[in-house]
Amino acid sequence: MGLKLFSFFGISRVDGKHEVHEQHYRHLISKLNNAIIFNRGKSDQVLAYLDDFLRGFQGAGFNRAWCAQTFYPISPSLLTQETIWNETIAFKDHPNTWEEMLDRFKKYFSVSKHRFMARGGEVLYLQLCNIFRMDKATQQEWADKFELKGDERDLEELYKQITRAFQSFKNSYISPLDHLVDFLETLDRRTHEKTNNENYWLEAGWCPEESWPEGYLCAIELKRLFSATLDPIERLDLLITGCAMQVLRTICAQSIRYGGSVRISETPLGYEWILCTPGSPMQQRQTAQRSLEYIQGVIQKALWQDDLQANAENNPRKTKQALYKEADTKYGFKLLLSLGKKLGIIVPYTGPGAHFVMTDKLMRYLVIALLQPGERVTYQDFLHRMYLHYGLAIEGVELANAMRWSELPPNNAMQEIKGSGFTGMLRAGGFLTELSDAWSVVRNPFGDSQ
Repeated sequence: MGLKLFSFFGISRVDGKHEVHEQHYRHLISKLNNAIIFNRGKSDQVLAYLDDFLRGFQGAGFNRAWCAQTFYPISPSLLTQETIWNETIAFKDHPNTWEEMLDRFKKYFSVSKHRFMARGGEVLYLQLCNIFRMDKATQQEWADKFELKGDERDLEELYKQITRAFQSFKNSYISPLDHLVDFLETLDRRTHEKTNNENYWLEAGWCPEESWPEGYLCAIELKRLFSATLDPIERLDLLITGCAMQVLRTICAQSIRYGGSVRISETPLGYEWILCTPGSPMQQRQTAQRSLEYIQGVIQKALWQDDLQANAENNPRKTKQALYKEADTKYGFKLLLSLGKKLGIIVPYTGPGAHFVMTDKLMRYLVIALLQPGERVTYQDFLHRMYLHYGLAIEGVELANAMRWSELPPNNAMQEIKGSGFTGMLRAGGFLTELSDAWSVVRNPFGDSQ
């Protein structure tokens, strides 16, 4: 809490600042001013440099109170849990001192409201946990559906690889940052001890057990991402993209499980997206728009499934109408739109005609997540893997299948046989090599050859 207060108080919302917060912030600044030793310059300059440096690691929660914001997770020391300031309660009680707030910490601050993406990451964590409790026969059946090979079919080996991958975050190059973070966090040792009590357990939420297949794919993709030879910051940036795509994948897959669809999909998870590329003709953009509208309808249908409606009607605290409004905003198609627009894969950000689009960043992530480091596959195989993992269709047989699933009429004019926009994007990124007019190879260059 001390580190967050020092780093984010100055840039947080004005209405999220309590006078007691400001008092303790000034107290921390005073303690830091007395503790630092410098060779040149003034203390105000050093504090300003330090302030700017820490703001560079600002992660989620830009428009929220200082305590609700998080750091970019470049180091384990910067991993902080979601903390919500209970402004209404504080307004009624009028706490006078920081110590009073600490003594009643769980009254004035909440750490279990789960308001961030994937409930603060807990859904993704629980999905990964679900994988490693599945029976082997079921897991192998899905490994066949996803066309996985080698050690990626072995859950025990996959668990070891992911565990080692996350531990690799603790590298020597960030040890100076860790020392600085520890120093700032322990300027007020009482606050540190009260808010980092190891006797408290994190009250995790839950996730549907049947969502483990997409969790299995997420584990495979994480393993490949961590195995790639990448700059640490780029790896984290791609990890954020991967986690966001996993949330979208889960929303769509769960919607199919609950609500179904008119046509049976050719993909293992049962849903399909049609993407266009930047600068595509109007007809292709309209097809991608229709695909997004169809997906939104699938999600809406799932939310209005009979059992869910009955459950909403029996809720003692909220009306059915209020629950469904919340579901649309936080868990349904509005979440799909909001997250997709933030990723840049749904455009435009405002206005009519929203549709799916391939971006350079998503393309880069897909190359790293769908191919092992150094692996080469044909262009057609790469399109097939996009289809298996995410239901993404951009051309070829996958596009024809996705149009049929989205209840669109067949249209050969949608197929770009030569010089497609996606091959151009892959070529510009250095991922595609054309061996002949009809034969191209996509390669993941971030690692040793397989």
